Amino acid sequence: SELAPQVQQLREIRDNTILSTESGIAFMSGFNQFYYSFSPTIADLERENPVFKEFVKISITPMLSTLSILNYADINSETEMLSFGIGIILMNVGMYFAAPAIIIYKIRK
Repeated sequence: SELAPQVQQLREIRDNTILSTESGIAFMSGFNQFYYSFSPTIADLERENPVFKEFVKISITPMLSTLSILNYADINSETEMLSFGIGIILMNVGMYFAAPAIIIYKIRK
């Protein structure tokens, strides 16, 4: 797919950084349960609908960018993994939920 380089980068981050700590292993276990509960359906919809596929690609690009921060992080402890992980989660919550909520609030005001 068009995102193949980014997907490979995520695999490397997962294998070399996230899975190097107990907290990272625990996170990936929970994340995988959540992700694989809906991803097959999304993949089917993407195959059937090119517009939806582009929407998904555009929608996940900011998340891929925040995760790439881990390429530049020197994580040597559980505390560092937790700190980076929480920071990245908060950035994504801000981009995907808080920013749109603020914009909608401002428009309605």
